[in-house]
Amino acid sequence: FLQSSVEVGFLPDMLVFTPDGSKLLVANEGEPRNNYSLDPEGSVSIINMEAGAGNMLDSDVTTVGFSAFNADSASLVAQGVRIFGPGATVAQDLEPEYIAVSDDGATAYVVCQENNALAVVDIETATATAILPLGYKDWSSEGLFFDASDLSPDAFFANWPVKGMYQPDGIDFFTMGGQHYLITANEGSARN
Repeated sequence: FLQSSVEVGFLPDMLVFTPDGSKLLVANEGEPRNNYSLDPEGSVSIINMEAGAGNMLDSDVTTVGFSAFNADSASLVAQGVRIFGPGATVAQDLEPEYIAVSDDGATAYVVCQENNALAVVDIETATATAILPLGYKDWSSEGLFFDASDLSPDAFFANWPVKGMYQPDGIDFFTMGGQHYLITANEGSARN
């Protein structure tokens, strides 16, 4: 049953607790309408849970946006971040999809699937500190094969001289042997 509710950003899509349970992070995807008549900003909301789930107030919510990166649009695109909405700012175009939190609860790693990017958020300061491109998979590399046609009922797997974006839909953080890792589920995506 509903104990309380708070307001977060546009189109909340996923949520995750910090390891100590003191904060709840929400990925607010901010997807545009198909005709772009509305293109809200994507964001990450950080909810302070210290008062308990039944006592949350809107004042317990801090929403982290990406407007600080708006002036860096050309640089981000040149690095490989996919910014492509008509007339959209970086903050409008980024669509946070899924969040992983570091073991110490200090950093959130946020996949922006449609943008083929990873945003890094400092949880304590509630600040987006970086937007990183995820690069491309080179399908002409040895050992990589796919069927490039849907016209034949038979599969024809081969190398092809194309590159594909990773566009992960999920992400997780883990530590093994003292090393920190991020693991992603690279689904790919199209924006309608």
